[in-house]
Amino acid sequence: MFAKDIMTRKVRTIHSTNSVRTAIELMVNEGISGIPVVDENDVVTGIITEGDLLRRVEFGAGAKRENPVRDTPLRDLETYIKGHSWRVGDLMSTQVVTVTSDASVATVAELLFRYKIKRVPVVEDDRLVGLVSRVDLLRSIVDIRSDAIASGEEAMERAIRARLNADLGIDKERVSVSVHGGCIYLDGNVTDNLEKRAVQVLIENIQGGYSFVNRLSVSP
Repeated sequence: MFAKDIMTRKVRTIHSTNSVRTAIELMVNEGISGIPVVDENDVVTGIITEGDLLRRVEFGAGAKRENPVRDTPLRDLETYIKGHSWRVGDLMSTQVVTVTSDASVATVAELLFRYKIKRVPVVEDDRLVGLVSRVDLLRSIVDIRSDAIASGEEAMERAIRARLNADLGIDKERVSVSVHGGCIYLDGNVTDNLEKRAVQVLIENIQGGYSFVNRLSVSP
């Protein structure tokens, strides 16, 4: 499964020249916590989140500089701007983590975890085409597609073989699959108990109402 399969396609966006009030109203009205910032060509130039907005002095997160002087460090000036400006371009984060539409769901999840972010814009040729959020990822877990839970014993066999190969790299030469009498049978060899457990988990996720007999042997 890829980013294009789970992403939200109708994404609310904002421009860097818009006001902070516009961003706040959009977040409140749409029930979202982050908005991609794009230019006139839909190229992603940044992202503004509720965290960025909460840095505003009015929310109590900014600190007033005492005794400002001309040689104030650049970092202090940047902090002052982020704490006082009403322009989206001054508050937004410009280092945006993005993915392409053919990025795997596993890659998206890893990026969200690594960078501790809640969403990632999906781009093609730098242009925004969608957005994947944590909610989209969670939805993809419970939204099991029809090709994952197959109907009919032959279809179930095909689905299991396909998932064994795609998810775990196990081909039919190593593990044979047969489904009959409402039961799934697996025969063959795996390299260790961890791989055997992974196969067990895979079957549990797609077996539906079928019972399961695991006759796999461990052969390092």
